[in-house]
Amino acid sequence: MKKFNWGNVDAASEGYAAPPAGGYVLAICAVADHADKQYLKIYCDIAGVADKANEQFIGYYGQRKERSGNKIPLFSFIRSYKDSALGFFKAFLVALEKSGNAGFVADRFAGDEQQFCGMVVGAVLGQEEYIWNDKLCVRLRVAQFCSVERIQKGDFEIPELKKVDLAAVPVAAPTSSMSYGTNVPLLNDAEIPF
Repeated sequence: MKKFNWGNVDAASEGYAAPPAGGYVLAICAVADHADKQYLKIYCDIAGVADKANEQFIGYYGQRKERSGNKIPLFSFIRSYKDSALGFFKAFLVALEKSGNAGFVADRFAGDEQQFCGMVVGAVLGQEEYIWNDKLCVRLRVAQFCSVERIQKGDFEIPELKKVDLAAVPVAAPTSSMSYGTNVPLLNDAEIPF
């Protein structure tokens, strides 16, 4: 094995504490337009918290990204701009306007999504269950956007945990393509090498 200076290596913990559901001020760091599917993927980090007990999570996603060597991206959410979702997109724009982003007016947004970078918005984050690698996991999701002021005042409700409907989850297919029981020659005791 290669020699290491173990004094310069931080021991990994069993798991880093993750932000709980609650009210947060999100700082938008990057925006990617997926024009083919008509949505923006917006990457952000925590810039403020409603509950002072959660102050340790300010900058959490940027620190996590850095610790992972940029393998784990920032927290993100999607804003669709399909015709059927324009009302939800407008609500996001209004939340940006009410959050005090200098000079931003929702009704004057001309489609330059890159201007969101550096803006802040209030967000209520709830938890939801999901299945990943056949395991039940929990993650944060944006439940509602609002003004930063509402988050600072605590004027919001944290939603209940959104549970996955396990009955609707398809059963995973076997990972092997070998079909057992067909065209497999049986061995007798003399043919077994051990």
